Amino acid sequence: MELIFSASILAAFLAGMVALFAPCCITVLLPAYLASAFREKRNIIRMTLVFFSGIAVILIPIGLGAAWLAQIFQDFHKEMYLIGGMFMIFLAVFSLLGKSITMLPVLKNIKPKLNSAHPKSVFLLGILSGGATSCCAPVLAGAVTLAVISGVFWKALVVTFAYVFGMVFPLFLAAYFYDKFKLEKSKLIQGKVIEFKFGGKTRFVHSTNLLAAAVFLLIGVTMVVLGFSGNAYWAPEFQVAVGKFLNKTTASFFELVKGTPEILWAALILGFFAYLVYLALRRSKEDASREINPVESKTPAKPSCH
Repeated sequence: MELIFSASILAAFLAGMVALFAPCCITVLLPAYLASAFREKRNIIRMTLVFFSGIAVILIPIGLGAAWLAQIFQDFHKEMYLIGGMFMIFLAVFSLLGKSITMLPVLKNIKPKLNSAHPKSVFLLGILSGGATSCCAPVLAGAVTLAVISGVFWKALVVTFAYVFGMVFPLFLAAYFYDKFKLEKSKLIQGKVIEFKFGGKTRFVHSTNLLAAAVFLLIGVTMVVLGFSGNAYWAPEFQVAVGKFLNKTTASFFELVKGTPEILWAALILGFFAYLVYLALRRSKEDASREINPVESKTPAKPSCH
């Protein structure tokens, strides 16, 4: 039984990384994430976790045997692309207006900030990406089958988690280095407020919001066009070539390390995920502390004369 389990967890993780570059996956998942990242400047690891959660809500049940869920996305793939495309366009408009979808309804009357976080919209984008990447479900099903036949639910759950985490792992890695090197302080990420006139009124939009809107609009229009054309699985030749290269490389890597105890891979994967959660929580506490006790002006106060 342990041999069955050990033969699948690393393969599932590597298969997830390769699946990220599948035509129906990267077309939606990567642009959606990047557009979200442009707007979230500080706690990008937290937003990546929210994005991952949205994907996991769809793909983990499929990996654990919810074939009916995969069938739904397959039968209504065109409709999903049309709805998803319209949602992307909707987010593009929101980004231009400097607004966001907040998690708490009680905040709806609070004037939105240009750089405000938008976890609910990121979570919805994750769900959308999970639905779009359900075309990779056969790969996931193949990776998890060996664990399922062991008859132990938690083993199947770990393997499925490894697959989904593998899909988002490159994004987590990028978020980790973004946070480690404090890239949110760079001039490019900080951006600037742009003033323009529209409808007879002077309006303001942050440059990062403008960039996010452009990405959302581009992917939204692309999804609508692909949905109407019924060609949602289209991909340029270079993308197909990249996918084949990654597939070959990961297969070679798996052969090279397959003798390594898989309990070690499980510990590394789950341990790194736990570390990312810790980093996100720590950054959230730091941000909350800054809001409660804002940093005073760096200009030292003049000593009073007595």
